[in-house]
Amino acid sequence: LQLDIVARQFLWRVGLDYGHGTGHLIGHFLNVHEGPAYIGYRNRQRGMIPLEKGMVCSNEPGYYETGKYGIRIENDLVVKKADTPNKFNDVDYLCFEHFTMVPLQTKLVKKEMLTQRELDWLNSYNQEVWEKVSPLLKDDEKALRWLKKECEKI
Repeated sequence: LQLDIVARQFLWRVGLDYGHGTGHLIGHFLNVHEGPAYIGYRNRQRGMIPLEKGMVCSNEPGYYETGKYGIRIENDLVVKKADTPNKFNDVDYLCFEHFTMVPLQTKLVKKEMLTQRELDWLNSYNQEVWEKVSPLLKDDEKALRWLKKECEKI
């Protein structure tokens, strides 16, 4: 639930929202929207559990203007133990590792609307995609050129 609030906060500040959950598990029973964990304030199932190390979940915030347009970026993430300098109350903190390695299409981004932090995140994500995927395309020049172009900083 707390992750859902973090994802929605920017839309809520201007009185907007999206009508779906922010994320769900993937691979428990090979269904599309699975428990036993769910990221959303509209808890659809009883018995939901917190995210745990090793779970794979979606991250899919979005916004839709009825009858006009919509935008939704859906990536999959692996929950892993965070490397933190402290361990308050002997608790392991969790973080996410990107599982989906597809560049975000920057030609659709209005750079002037992003904060520096958002721009840095986008460029960092696309750089990560380049670093992880380009070695797999070393024998495919056309695909490698496409990936390089799509991963360029904006």
